[in-house]
Amino acid sequence: MNAALGTVLNRAMQAYRVGNLFEAEWLCQDVLQQQPGTIAALHLLGVIAYQTGRLDSAIAYYQSVIALNPAHFEAHGNLAVALQERGDLETAAAHFEQSLALNPTHAPTYFNLANLRLKQGQPEPAIAHYQRAIALKPGYVPAYNNLGNALRQLGDLEGAIGQYHHAIRLDPNYVQAYNNLGNLLLQRGEPAAAIAQYEKSLGLQPDNPDIYYNLGNALRELVQLDSAIQAYQTSLRLEPDRAEVYNNLGLCFHEQNRWGQATSHFERALALAPDHLEAHINYGILLFEQNRLPEATDHFEQAIALQPDYPAAHINLSFALLSAGDLRRGFAEYEWRWQYEAFEALLVEQPRWDGSDLTGKTLLLYAELGLGDVLHFIRYAPLIAGRAKRVILDCRPELIRLLSTVPGIDEWVPRGGDRPAFDVYSPLMSLPHLLGDELETIPQRVPYLQVVPSGFELPEREPDRFNIGITWASGVPRNYGHQESYRRYLRSYKSRTAPLALFMQLQNLAGVKLYSLQLGEHQTDIARYGFDREVCDLSPYLQDFADTAAAIAQLDLIISVDTALVHLAGALAHPVWTVLPFAPDWRWMLERQDSPWYPTMRLFRQDHPGDWEGVMARVLWALRDLLRGRN
Repeated sequence: MNAALGTVLNRAMQAYRVGNLFEAEWLCQDVLQQQPGTIAALHLLGVIAYQTGRLDSAIAYYQSVIALNPAHFEAHGNLAVALQERGDLETAAAHFEQSLALNPTHAPTYFNLANLRLKQGQPEPAIAHYQRAIALKPGYVPAYNNLGNALRQLGDLEGAIGQYHHAIRLDPNYVQAYNNLGNLLLQRGEPAAAIAQYEKSLGLQPDNPDIYYNLGNALRELVQLDSAIQAYQTSLRLEPDRAEVYNNLGLCFHEQNRWGQATSHFERALALAPDHLEAHINYGILLFEQNRLPEATDHFEQAIALQPDYPAAHINLSFALLSAGDLRRGFAEYEWRWQYEAFEALLVEQPRWDGSDLTGKTLLLYAELGLGDVLHFIRYAPLIAGRAKRVILDCRPELIRLLSTVPGIDEWVPRGGDRPAFDVYSPLMSLPHLLGDELETIPQRVPYLQVVPSGFELPEREPDRFNIGITWASGVPRNYGHQESYRRYLRSYKSRTAPLALFMQLQNLAGVKLYSLQLGEHQTDIARYGFDREVCDLSPYLQDFADTAAAIAQLDLIISVDTALVHLAGALAHPVWTVLPFAPDWRWMLERQDSPWYPTMRLFRQDHPGDWEGVMARVLWALRDLLRGRN
């Protein structure tokens, strides 16, 4: 290269360094016009093209450099970065490796190759490359930070925390380390600690939309919904049109029962990203809770089309189908629960029963979920008993005495106790699927439970009065560790719990005597609210469900929210009136006043969310009619 061209090239380099990319590019082109194949000009043009978003041009320039000089390690490294951005990860990795073969002491290339491996979901080689970069450049702050990301991906949370802290010690203003530390703490279930890190990040970089988004997630975990909404909205002001932010805003508004705003945000998320899996599921759940079953079903099915093996989509689809009365499809979809972390599978070596021949085999029936579910589905045990040599039931201890009345069960094992030998097992709630049940074939024969003789007599019973047992609060759902599921269960629990004061209106009818069958955290409500003189509290007498069954048998009617008690009363063929929220559990379906599961049950539904007053008004009218018929 002559001196004049060298001068032009130096001017190009200087223009690039001061940020005058247009001039630098023009000067490089001038060099190439005069001396084609000038490697330095081609390489700088590649760098400029990459920085200005012209990815294909950058790749072409780098390839030209390598064609002229295969030993140009920088061109290999820069080409790899451009190929990675285009999505050609394996070719990019090959060029990173070639660059390192040419210059094995170049820390940034190790760093870039580590980033690629981490993106590929290969944390082990990524860790090795980050460590090599740090060995070559001990103060390499981004490498410490990203090493933390790799350790986190590998599950080494403590190791990741150490690397984030190391990065912060080296550079107290390194925003990303604070943000990543916050994300890890949130993952570990420490949202308050995560918020502290996000706030440090925002103190250094107050216009970062990602950090506001992460802050919103932590605030939502703490159920500080108004603050979470504010954080998400700030994120959108800084970077509009982010589907994931609209989705999480929809979740916040949903939890606040602001259905209109939740709807608009889920719809905006899906308009921006029609393939947003979680938005389809979350919007489907919202529609489900509005009793808009066809629309909910459509969104769950779209989610499954996007990811056929996604358990949450199948589980929610099952609830929609079951609510619509499509039991065959609904119970088939419900089998996906074993792939979902909110459900606990039975960890045994024996296989799950698949409906095949049980001749000569011992079957273990596993009572998997809530008490009400067990009472509901134990009806299937006698249907199975004739097929197997022996049937064993594994269930909670408080059910054993009552369930000993179920024909066809040979042995009862308390949950956590030693199980006798068995060949196959089946969760109780899988039996309708295995038997191919449909709405028309539900086994309706009642009673399928019997009162165990105990000598229990209802206290304060007056034969000439109409004795009604009541419960007003559903049981608090167990937190299985999956937070979104728990929030949904908790929202359902709250919707199923009615004000005790409304139940107390029943005692105003002449001849009525009320008995409380309420257990759990609400069993003291009678005394707490001063109703203990008017209502007889039976909770001290109810040690297990056999005791509760004995009490029910001596009452004239049960009036209750959706809880295990209504299943027990229905299974005993006892008159029971169940009061339901606007969006009931799937087993009660929609609109019906009767239950296909329990012939002696009558259903009273809210006309709109929270309408307990309307429900109890209809209950009172029905009770007046019943009492008039008795007189």
